[in-house]
Amino acid sequence: AVAMMAAANSISVDSERDAVDEQLRIYRSYVAEGDQSDESAAKIELDAVQTDKMLHKEFGLPAGGPLPAGAYMRNTVVGYKVIKESDDSVSVWLLTRVVRKAGETSPERASYTRSLSGAGWTDGDWKLSGKAFAGADTSDKPAIVAPGDAAFNDAGWVAIREAS
Repeated sequence: AVAMMAAANSISVDSERDAVDEQLRIYRSYVAEGDQSDESAAKIELDAVQTDKMLHKEFGLPAGGPLPAGAYMRNTVVGYKVIKESDDSVSVWLLTRVVRKAGETSPERASYTRSLSGAGWTDGDWKLSGKAFAGADTSDKPAIVAPGDAAFNDAGWVAIREAS
């Protein structure tokens, strides 16, 4: 379940792929069919358009059109903390590293975010589900701490290690 949630929360936006492409791909691939609707897909698309506009503005670019060569934004899940789990449902906090670069000669900037995710066992597979974390106690938010920092484990995070 956690591997699927990490994959569903990892995106890459660059000169060939915008946030709309990425968010709709995730929505269609990872959200449980029972949680999908035309209205939800339209909201996902509108939110992604705003993300693309924000990214262009942050990079000092006019809105619309692809990012220039070497420009990107990447979200990679680097840790998780289980909130609630059962045989058919899991809710977690995800710790994500967000990296942005405005172009080939621009410096890369990184930050970390924390988000809530939930998955339910549906038709033989884990899928994102709003019901999965509806009853989870989200009052105990773990600190946003980079992996390798001494406070990472103290905050309750479990590192996600990439295969080499």
